[in-house]
Amino acid sequence: MWRIVRALACALLLAGCSASDDPGDQGDQVGGHGHHRAPNNDPQLIPAGKVGAPALGQPVESMDELTAWVREVTGECADPAEADAAELADYLGPTRVEWYGPFVAEWATCGIEPHDRLGLVLFEPGQQRALQEFWLRGLESGELAENPDWAFGNGFAVTAGPLGTQRLGLHYLWCEPVDLPDAHTVPADVEGCVYARP
Repeated sequence: MWRIVRALACALLLAGCSASDDPGDQGDQVGGHGHHRAPNNDPQLIPAGKVGAPALGQPVESMDELTAWVREVTGECADPAEADAAELADYLGPTRVEWYGPFVAEWATCGIEPHDRLGLVLFEPGQQRALQEFWLRGLESGELAENPDWAFGNGFAVTAGPLGTQRLGLHYLWCEPVDLPDAHTVPADVEGCVYARP
Protein backbone atom coordinates (compact mmCIF):
# COMPACT_ATOMS: atom_id res chain seq x y z
CA MET A 1 0.00 0.00 0.00
CA TRP A 2 2.78 2.46 0.94
CA ARG A 3 4.56 1.65 -2.32
CA ILE A 4 1.48 2.72 -4.31
CA VAL A 5 1.09 5.94 -2.28
CA ARG A 6 4.81 6.71 -2.65
CA ALA A 7 4.70 6.04 -6.42
CA LEU A 8 1.68 8.33 -6.85
CA ALA A 9 3.35 11.11 -4.83
CA CYS A 10 6.54 10.85 -6.93
CA ALA A 11 4.54 10.93 -10.17
CA LEU A 12 2.64 14.05 -9.07
CA LEU A 13 5.86 15.75 -7.98
CA LEU A 14 7.58 15.02 -11.30
CA ALA A 15 4.57 16.23 -13.29
CA GLY A 16 4.52 19.51 -11.37
CA CYS A 17 8.26 20.11 -11.84
CA SER A 18 8.31 19.39 -15.57
CA ALA A 19 5.33 21.57 -16.51
CA SER A 20 7.49 24.52 -17.53
CA ASP A 21 11.18 23.63 -17.22
CA ASP A 22 11.99 24.98 -20.69
CA PRO A 23 12.94 28.66 -20.35
CA GLY A 24 11.75 29.16 -23.90
CA ASP A 25 8.22 28.35 -22.78
CA GLN A 26 8.10 30.78 -19.87
CA GLY A 27 6.08 33.84 -20.72
CA ASP A 28 5.28 32.72 -24.28
CA GLN A 29 1.69 31.76 -23.62
CA VAL A 30 0.38 33.96 -20.86
CA GLY A 31 0.98 37.59 -20.01
CA GLY A 32 1.32 39.05 -16.55
CA HIS A 33 -2.45 39.18 -15.97
CA GLY A 34 -3.27 35.81 -17.53
CA HIS A 35 -3.92 37.30 -20.98
CA HIS A 36 -2.71 35.49 -24.07
CA ARG A 37 0.25 37.35 -25.44
CA ALA A 38 0.66 36.91 -29.19
CA PRO A 39 4.30 36.97 -30.23
CA ASN A 40 7.15 36.88 -27.78
CA ASN A 41 10.10 38.51 -29.46
CA ASP A 42 12.56 38.59 -26.56
CA PRO A 43 15.78 37.10 -27.99
CA GLN A 44 16.54 35.43 -24.66
CA LEU A 45 13.24 33.51 -24.90
CA ILE A 46 13.71 32.21 -28.46
CA PRO A 47 14.35 28.46 -28.13
CA ALA A 48 17.78 27.38 -29.36
CA GLY A 49 17.77 25.84 -32.81
CA LYS A 50 14.60 27.57 -34.01
CA VAL A 51 14.95 29.39 -37.31
CA GLY A 52 12.75 31.34 -39.67
CA ALA A 53 9.39 32.84 -38.79
CA PRO A 54 8.75 30.29 -35.97
CA ALA A 55 11.80 31.73 -34.15
CA LEU A 56 10.11 35.14 -34.04
CA GLY A 57 7.50 34.07 -31.48
CA GLN A 58 4.05 32.58 -31.46
CA PRO A 59 2.19 32.68 -34.77
CA VAL A 60 -0.51 35.30 -35.24
CA GLU A 61 -3.40 33.94 -37.28
CA SER A 62 -6.12 36.59 -37.19
CA MET A 63 -6.38 40.34 -37.50
CA ASP A 64 -8.26 40.50 -34.20
CA GLU A 65 -5.34 38.78 -32.49
CA LEU A 66 -2.81 41.09 -34.15
CA THR A 67 -4.63 44.33 -33.36
CA ALA A 68 -5.26 43.23 -29.77
CA TRP A 69 -1.56 42.49 -29.29
CA VAL A 70 -0.45 45.79 -30.86
CA ARG A 71 -2.93 47.63 -28.64
CA GLU A 72 -1.70 45.77 -25.54
CA VAL A 73 1.97 46.56 -26.26
CA THR A 74 1.60 50.18 -27.40
CA GLY A 75 -1.53 51.32 -25.58
CA GLU A 76 -2.71 52.64 -28.96
CA CYS A 77 -4.26 51.20 -32.16
CA ALA A 78 -7.85 52.08 -31.31
CA ASP A 79 -10.57 51.39 -33.89
CA PRO A 80 -8.53 49.40 -36.44
CA ALA A 81 -9.96 49.58 -39.94
CA GLU A 82 -9.77 46.44 -42.10
CA ALA A 83 -9.03 47.28 -45.72
CA ASP A 84 -9.18 45.62 -49.12
CA ALA A 85 -6.62 45.13 -51.91
CA ALA A 86 -7.47 48.43 -53.62
CA GLU A 87 -6.86 50.32 -50.38
CA LEU A 88 -3.59 48.44 -49.92
CA ALA A 89 -2.48 49.57 -53.38
CA ASP A 90 -3.40 53.16 -52.50
CA TYR A 91 -1.60 52.92 -49.15
CA LEU A 92 1.62 51.39 -50.52
CA GLY A 93 1.76 53.07 -53.91
CA PRO A 94 2.17 51.40 -57.31
CA THR A 95 5.77 50.17 -56.92
CA ARG A 96 5.61 48.90 -53.37
CA VAL A 97 2.28 47.12 -53.86
CA GLU A 98 4.00 45.03 -56.57
CA TRP A 99 6.67 44.07 -54.04
CA TYR A 100 4.46 43.28 -51.07
CA GLY A 101 0.87 42.89 -52.34
CA PRO A 102 1.02 39.32 -53.71
CA PHE A 103 2.00 37.96 -50.29
CA VAL A 104 -0.60 39.76 -48.14
CA ALA A 105 -3.66 37.79 -47.01
CA GLU A 106 -5.29 40.51 -44.86
CA TRP A 107 -4.40 43.96 -43.74
CA ALA A 108 -5.77 46.73 -41.59
CA THR A 109 -4.66 50.12 -40.36
CA CYS A 110 -4.72 51.90 -37.05
CA GLY A 111 -3.11 54.98 -35.57
CA ILE A 112 0.05 54.63 -33.47
CA GLU A 113 2.13 57.72 -32.85
CA PRO A 114 3.71 59.16 -34.90
CA HIS A 115 1.69 57.36 -37.64
CA ASP A 116 -1.90 58.31 -38.44
CA ARG A 117 -2.22 55.02 -40.35
CA LEU A 118 0.08 52.12 -39.55
CA GLY A 119 -0.42 49.04 -41.71
CA LEU A 120 -0.91 45.69 -39.98
CA VAL A 121 -0.38 42.75 -42.34
CA LEU A 122 -1.20 39.04 -42.13
CA PHE A 123 0.38 36.42 -44.40
CA GLU A 124 -1.21 33.20 -45.63
CA PRO A 125 0.72 30.05 -44.65
CA GLY A 126 3.85 29.84 -46.79
CA GLN A 127 3.64 33.42 -48.06
CA GLN A 128 6.10 34.87 -45.56
CA ARG A 129 8.69 32.46 -46.95
CA ALA A 130 7.61 33.28 -50.52
CA LEU A 131 8.23 36.98 -49.79
CA GLN A 132 11.77 36.12 -48.65
CA GLU A 133 12.39 34.11 -51.84
CA PHE A 134 11.06 36.98 -53.97
CA TRP A 135 13.22 39.52 -52.16
CA LEU A 136 16.39 37.46 -52.39
CA ARG A 137 15.87 36.91 -56.13
CA GLY A 138 15.16 40.62 -56.63
CA LEU A 139 18.36 41.67 -54.86
CA GLU A 140 20.43 39.10 -56.73
CA SER A 141 19.02 40.19 -60.12
CA GLY A 142 19.25 43.91 -59.33
CA GLU A 143 15.47 44.44 -59.59
CA LEU A 144 15.44 45.40 -55.90
CA ALA A 145 18.05 47.68 -54.36
CA GLU A 146 17.49 47.27 -50.63
CA ASN A 147 15.97 45.09 -47.93
CA PRO A 148 12.26 45.30 -47.01
CA ASP A 149 11.33 48.19 -44.75
CA TRP A 150 8.61 46.30 -42.87
CA ALA A 151 9.09 44.71 -39.42
CA PHE A 152 8.17 41.03 -39.18
CA GLY A 153 6.80 38.62 -36.61
CA ASN A 154 5.60 35.04 -37.06
CA GLY A 155 2.92 35.24 -39.75
CA PHE A 156 2.55 39.02 -39.76
CA ALA A 157 4.29 42.35 -40.28
CA VAL A 158 3.83 46.05 -39.65
CA THR A 159 4.58 48.57 -42.36
CA ALA A 160 6.70 50.93 -40.25
CA GLY A 161 9.95 49.08 -39.62
CA PRO A 162 11.46 51.36 -36.95
CA LEU A 163 8.25 51.38 -34.90
CA GLY A 164 7.98 47.61 -35.28
CA THR A 165 11.53 46.90 -34.16
CA GLN A 166 11.73 49.52 -31.41
CA ARG A 167 8.27 49.41 -29.83
CA LEU A 168 6.98 45.96 -30.78
CA GLY A 169 10.22 43.95 -30.67
CA LEU A 170 9.82 42.72 -34.26
CA HIS A 171 12.60 42.00 -36.77
CA TYR A 172 13.66 43.34 -40.15
CA LEU A 173 14.23 40.91 -43.02
CA TRP A 174 17.73 41.32 -44.43
CA CYS A 175 18.63 39.49 -47.63
CA GLU A 176 21.73 41.53 -48.24
CA PRO A 177 24.39 42.08 -45.58
CA VAL A 178 23.94 45.02 -43.25
CA ASP A 179 26.89 45.97 -41.10
CA LEU A 180 25.35 46.24 -37.64
CA PRO A 181 27.58 44.17 -35.36
CA ASP A 182 25.27 44.37 -32.32
CA ALA A 183 22.11 43.31 -34.16
CA HIS A 184 20.17 40.29 -32.87
CA THR A 185 19.82 37.93 -35.84
CA VAL A 186 17.90 34.73 -36.51
CA PRO A 187 18.29 32.73 -39.74
CA ALA A 188 15.30 33.36 -41.99
CA ASP A 189 13.35 30.58 -43.73
CA VAL A 190 15.38 31.08 -46.91
CA GLU A 191 19.14 30.63 -47.02
CA GLY A 192 20.76 33.98 -47.70
CA CYS A 193 18.34 35.98 -45.55
CA VAL A 194 18.19 36.70 -41.81
CA TYR A 195 15.70 38.26 -39.47
CA ALA A 196 17.47 41.02 -37.57
CA ARG A 197 16.72 43.56 -34.89
CA PRO A 198 19.19 46.41 -34.37
